[in-house]
Amino acid sequence: MATRPDRVLAAVVGGVVVLAVIAGVAAANRPAATLDPTTPQGVVQEYLKAVLAGDYPAAAKLLSSTSGCDLSDVSSTTVSQSARIVLKDIVVDGDMAVVTVDVTEGADSGPFGDSGYSHTERITAEREGSAWKISGSPWLLYLCRTTKG
Repeated sequence: MATRPDRVLAAVVGGVVVLAVIAGVAAANRPAATLDPTTPQGVVQEYLKAVLAGDYPAAAKLLSSTSGCDLSDVSSTTVSQSARIVLKDIVVDGDMAVVTVDVTEGADSGPFGDSGYSHTERITAEREGSAWKISGSPWLLYLCRTTKG
């Protein structure tokens, strides 16, 4: 008689594990929310999407005139196609903003894949007229800051 409760318990635990896996897969595959591109975090999202897609002209259009960067600088950036970027924080002070993101690059897929390399980055934006523009990023725009800034 002792084996019957063990089987019930095993079935319940198995069911919970299956539900947890399904929930994890669903959460990992849900599309990212599209942020308002007229906000600092929205312009950072548009910029990063353009860089990841290799659309450097679109990314360059989102740069501030004070950034010291241009199309050639943006096109020399390297970001892993599999990079996962998550908005962490936004601080706005008048016409300046700092958008903090967590970046994971080089992660393998699969249940035991490499977790990759994670780092936190701060991307600055400033208001130019009625639009927010990227003014700096030590992560993606480090070359132009040192040579043109």
